[in-house]
Amino acid sequence: MKIKTISENWQVTQSSYDALKAISQQIHPKDPEIVDWYKKYANSQRKRLSYDIDYTEKFCEQGDKILEFGSAPFLLTTVLKNKGYEVTGLDLKPGRFAGSIHKHKLDVKRIDFETQALPFENNTFDAAIFNEVFEHLRINPIFTLRQVHRVLKPGGKIMLSTPNLMSWKGWYNFVFKNKLPCNLFNEYRKLELIGHMGHIRLYSTNEVITFLSHIGFDTEVIIYRGEWQSDSESKRTWGNRFLKLFPKYRTFFSVVAKKR
Repeated sequence: MKIKTISENWQVTQSSYDALKAISQQIHPKDPEIVDWYKKYANSQRKRLSYDIDYTEKFCEQGDKILEFGSAPFLLTTVLKNKGYEVTGLDLKPGRFAGSIHKHKLDVKRIDFETQALPFENNTFDAAIFNEVFEHLRINPIFTLRQVHRVLKPGGKIMLSTPNLMSWKGWYNFVFKNKLPCNLFNEYRKLELIGHMGHIRLYSTNEVITFLSHIGFDTEVIIYRGEWQSDSESKRTWGNRFLKLFPKYRTFFSVVAKKR
């Protein structure tokens, strides 16, 4: 089957962006130690999450039952619920945002989906959102993705986004700095500081497609995502021109795959 490739155009739907901005001001962490992390996350990830809303509306039907993995801080969860999707969120420590979960009447399950079977019957959900989660799995991704496959309906979709190992930044760090983007110590320390694991490693598109195929998913769409990152406006301009010509070097990608 031919895989469709989409190059992100960086023009998010304004309504998605505005909805996220409004919700971000209504969600508050219970733990004061992660307030700074949340504020930084809400601001820095707003554009990415806006695209996630747009992609959900593109690839899912109104009212679909959606299972979202790694939901905290529940920005996407809340916006999709408000848009009419039946969203169930999964998180290792949802209590970090207990007040906001109650306020917005979110359906959230506390679970370590790396080690625990999902508490749902087979063929329950229309879609699974697995955004910025795959690179955090440190035990056995096969177990976790098999559980995703089990609870999706036949023909159900997984939408998975992850940093791109083969991005321009990945090549730059490897060739010129003799390292990968992740600082291993800092990524593990996030378990202590903010309650969830950092990045274990990054993946290429072929690795993810092959992995999902072994689980029982057929990849239908790859979306190359991310802008050139630089403090220099001229470098950003030239960098973004380069990425439009060669989108496979963008810093993130999303995969949309269907359950066989």
